[in-house]
Amino acid sequence: MTKSILVSSVLLFTANVLIAQDNIVTHKGDTIKGKVKEITETNIKFNYTGEDLTNSLSKNVVSEIIFENGRIQKITDKIIISSLEDWEKVQITNIESDVEGLTRYGEIMAKASSGWSTTNQGKMEAKAMEKLKQDAAAKGCHVILLLTTTGKGGGYGLSGGTKASVTGVAYKY
Repeated sequence: MTKSILVSSVLLFTANVLIAQDNIVTHKGDTIKGKVKEITETNIKFNYTGEDLTNSLSKNVVSEIIFENGRIQKITDKIIISSLEDWEKVQITNIESDVEGLTRYGEIMAKASSGWSTTNQGKMEAKAMEKLKQDAAAKGCHVILLLTTTGKGGGYGLSGGTKASVTGVAYKY
C-alpha cells in the first residue's frame, strides 16, 4: 500500500513538472496559460499549453507574467479612466499595434475653432486633441488611435479664423 502511494506521488509530481506553464495576466483579469517564448518592445510571444503555434499579444493589454518558476514580471500598468476628470490619462497613438487586443469602442471626432485669424494653428490642434481626449474619457476609453488631423487658417488677415479637426478610434480594456 505504501509503495503504491509513493509511486502515485512520484507520477503526480512528474506530471506537474511536465505541464509547468507560465501565466500571462491581462488588464481585463484574464489569465492565459502557456509558455512565454519572447518579450519584445511591443509584444509578448507565447505558445498555448499543448500547442506549437506561436501567438503574439500586445504588451498594452498585459499586466504581468507569472513564470513557471514563480518569478513575476510586471509588464504595463493599467490606465484607469473613471470619469471625464481622467481625460489627461488618455493616450493618443498613431501606431496600430498599440491597440492590439483592446476593445474597440468606436470612432470619435473633435473640432476647435477661433474667430480670430491670428490664432496659431498649433493652438487649435492642441485644443481639438484635448476635446478628443475628454470625449474618450467620458466613454471610459483610455487609448485613441488617431486617424486624421486637419486644419485651416492661422494666417494674418481676414481669413475667417483658425480651425482644426481630429478623428480617431477609441479603445478600452
